[in-house]
Amino acid sequence: MMELKVRDAFEQIFKPFMDIDPVALLIRGLPGAGKTTLALELMRSVRDRYNCFYISTRVSYNKLRKQLPWVEDMLDDSTALQFMQGRAAISKNGDTNKIDSIDLRLSSADNLLNFVVDKLINSRRAFLVLDSWDALAKEIPMDERLKMEKSMLAVADANDGMLVFISEEPEMNTLAYLVDAVITLDKDESNNVWMRTMKIDKMRGVAIRKNKFIYTLHGGHFTMVENKKKVSYVPSLFPPLASKHGYVSTGSRDMDDALGDGIREGSVVVLEVDNNVNMQYARIIMLNAVLNNIRSNKQAMVICGEDEPLVKVLRKIVPHCTSFDLNGLMVFTSPSHMQEQEYATAYRELSTYDKNSMNEGMVMNLTDDPEENFALLVDSYIKLKEEGKSMVIYANMIWNELDEVKDRLVYSAKVVRNNRDVLMITVKSRTELADAANMLADVHIKLMNENDTHILSIVKPEERVYAVILDDNGYPSYSLLPLL
Repeated sequence: MMELKVRDAFEQIFKPFMDIDPVALLIRGLPGAGKTTLALELMRSVRDRYNCFYISTRVSYNKLRKQLPWVEDMLDDSTALQFMQGRAAISKNGDTNKIDSIDLRLSSADNLLNFVVDKLINSRRAFLVLDSWDALAKEIPMDERLKMEKSMLAVADANDGMLVFISEEPEMNTLAYLVDAVITLDKDESNNVWMRTMKIDKMRGVAIRKNKFIYTLHGGHFTMVENKKKVSYVPSLFPPLASKHGYVSTGSRDMDDALGDGIREGSVVVLEVDNNVNMQYARIIMLNAVLNNIRSNKQAMVICGEDEPLVKVLRKIVPHCTSFDLNGLMVFTSPSHMQEQEYATAYRELSTYDKNSMNEGMVMNLTDDPEENFALLVDSYIKLKEEGKSMVIYANMIWNELDEVKDRLVYSAKVVRNNRDVLMITVKSRTELADAANMLADVHIKLMNENDTHILSIVKPEERVYAVILDDNGYPSYSLLPLL
């Protein structure tokens, strides 16, 4: 499933370019940026149209397939070639490996040019990756190097071939003017989180709707991450995950693994949300834990934000539960949304997975009196807690001020810890309320939006960074892709 998603993102960006039969592409960036992996992913996407060759100054084929086992599907000893300057590569049995390496002790610009031209002409429609071009051509004077580059591109064009140049010297930009596309791999920092970024500096023949993307090298692949513009759900039953002893599952296997077995009972979880975040992501992350608990015959409370549409919350719960599951749920909403005609219509249309109406009394209307509201919440908590099982309480506090809730926040954290429940809070980043909540938090998570990608940063218990991908499983769910 994840493989299909990330291949879709990759294909959407590069397929239109590769379909116009370009002649040359330059991939540049510092060591370790993933240039080789990107070049080989491009090779994999066109291997049915080209005869592919990988020419390296650094990595033998044996080492390459250990690092990236999937390259065996498209390369072998005769198509992955290693240039050794000064000595020939030695195989495991001590013999000179004359198949996957070419000794360039007596090499010259002419010899190198002839070798590349030979592959382009005699292997009709050749796709050649030169890794790295800087090391291959570093001894060649600049004017001769430029002539050489123009000659190779002319031969590639005449023979329907393609050259992919890998460069670790961005300042050497002679190729940038000649090739059809220039891709730069780099790192960006935002909110103390480092992310790998791919920038399209140039791409002839195609419209560039966006020139910067976040990617990861997780699993040995070059994986690009993009938000889905729209994810729709149909009434389908949410499949609960079993909670390990002493823990409460988040409803997401990826999140449970990221936190280490889920959320420990008696914990306070704070999700800190940036201003530019799509709140659907925050709701799905938090409501997955609510869904999982009530689908596991346990209890949950949901306290909507002051200006949060109740229907947006209910639509992520009610159609994915049975009427029996909803016996363990109470939802609290602010007065303003109870009066809206749109809400009233949508409310009447909501039904459970087994086609029943919502239980009367499941949704309770809060008032403008904070003390009265707090008393109602305490009474409801006591009523649900009669079952004695671990409860999940989720409160959206993005629109609250610290002075309004600080005493109740501390009190709630104490009650939750004493009763081995889980309190989950959504707060707005860089506010006094966020600072106070984070001091109480056993689990601190940040959600941000960078380059149209939602990034989840786990601050504690252990620092980790993921891209969040919404799933089309019929019910609200998500995957976490490690950003490495």
